[in-house]
Amino acid sequence: MKKVVFFTDLTKFFDALENFDIDSFSGKSVPIKLHMGEIRNKYFLKPDLAKLVVDALKSVNAKPYLYDTTVAYPGLRSTKKGYEKVAKIHGFSKKKVGCDVVIDDNGKFVKVEGRNYEVASHIIEASHIFGLTHLKGHIQSGMGGAIKNFGMGCVTKETKRNIHHGSKPVFQKDACTYCGICAEVCPFEAIKVKENSWNISNRKCFGCGVCVDSCETGAIVNKDENFQYLLSCSAKACVQNKNVIYLNELKRIAKSCDCDPTKNKIICPDIGYIVSDDIVAIDKASLDLINNVKKDIFEKENKVSPMKQIKFGEEIGLGSSSYQFIEI
Repeated sequence: MKKVVFFTDLTKFFDALENFDIDSFSGKSVPIKLHMGEIRNKYFLKPDLAKLVVDALKSVNAKPYLYDTTVAYPGLRSTKKGYEKVAKIHGFSKKKVGCDVVIDDNGKFVKVEGRNYEVASHIIEASHIFGLTHLKGHIQSGMGGAIKNFGMGCVTKETKRNIHHGSKPVFQKDACTYCGICAEVCPFEAIKVKENSWNISNRKCFGCGVCVDSCETGAIVNKDENFQYLLSCSAKACVQNKNVIYLNELKRIAKSCDCDPTKNKIICPDIGYIVSDDIVAIDKASLDLINNVKKDIFEKENKVSPMKQIKFGEEIGLGSSSYQFIEI
């Protein structure tokens, strides 16, 4: 059973790391995978926490650097130069965190469960990785944790687009009874159902899969697969056969992603921090802790159950949802 170590005082971080094979990071070039925030978003992970991880890795003679990939949507973070500018604005600089900041935009294909995922170059080359995740809500996956951080954040734009487009709903007219349930449950009001008429707004649809799950006749199917399934497979492509330690920050837990530049809101009180070397276990433990404080808050706010990514992750061998909880 995998260990997850929980603490509320950051001075306990070094003690938490002693439960894992941190010494194996010695002498290794280590990407610290994190999201450095979208312009106008105020809840993203802060440089002080990144520096703490940098210092911890340096203490075992590792060679860390902060790391992320360019995004598939328009904006500053869609280019390496633009993302570097955003990182600097948000305080992620060598002067402040003590290491370089590297942004990737190309990679190599890795096959998982019959599909190719283009994993970013520095992740492909790394034997040891540190996953640093600010946990929050997400409009497509309910929750954005370590699985989301790697599954979407460690692949190229092409793969990001494929995951998003692959989860879009496809209408099967002959199977539809026009009951309207799909329209009722759609979080984005993208579906309109009238007598013998079914329409969807591709502009409004985010491919969350709620309509697919709600349809009892099979009249709506994913273009390829469920978003959270593809996300879990992508994460596996990035971390399989690698030595990874994960830290989830359960603070400033907002309704939507750190990519969201619009008005956001906090939906759960601050809880603390978790460290593990299992990506599924750490997300399951994070979700359990949040549910203890705000039961099913992500599903209530975003209308999508985040348990899917945990279930799918376990099914494909990404990790285990069973864990040994250690509080320090």
